[in-house]
Amino acid sequence: MEIKATGNGVEGINGTRTQTSARKASKTFSAELETAMGQESAKTAPVSNKPVEYIVKKGDNLWNIGKSYKINPYQIARDNGLSNPNMIRIGQKLIINSSSSQAAQTVQTVQPKVSGEVTASWYGAEHHNKKTASGQRFDMHKNTLAHKTLPLGTKVRLSNPDNGKVAEGIVNDRGPYIKGRDVDVSYAMAKQLGFVQKGVTKLTIEKI
Repeated sequence: MEIKATGNGVEGINGTRTQTSARKASKTFSAELETAMGQESAKTAPVSNKPVEYIVKKGDNLWNIGKSYKINPYQIARDNGLSNPNMIRIGQKLIINSSSSQAAQTVQTVQPKVSGEVTASWYGAEHHNKKTASGQRFDMHKNTLAHKTLPLGTKVRLSNPDNGKVAEGIVNDRGPYIKGRDVDVSYAMAKQLGFVQKGVTKLTIEKI
């Protein structure tokens, strides 16, 4: 799920502004950042070797900023000492270090493990038609999901061991940033998997 900069903080789960959730997320993000740096590399060479100063604007998030400068968003977080990507603020200065992007390209990509049990939640109406980390508009009626490290565009199959239901979807967003959760699926997928009322459940995941 996309986290955007707002006037007084960040827009978080279900469209509400929350710094409490962000503080909780910060406890796990630092460790995830180190792992993710080996899992997701920049795809395009930078246009300059000199660091660039970027001022955060309303609606910004690290994924869109990284895409604009052709640099891994995890590297932006690391270069700026961000323990939690949710906490960027309007007016905040970020250093975009293009040399970090070049270094990232020399690191062999390690694919995240895509199998086993995950804790899943879902999001729907309050995020419908908002931009995702991929730049696409979120459609609660389509089979998409948010994952912290899987490359955007990855197709996965999720299964609910409690009822035997299965759904396939495409990763087009980042998140969730709540401790203990691994994926956020769209309302459509949650309905197909039979856990809309439950809200959070255990699923199995595999890449297809």
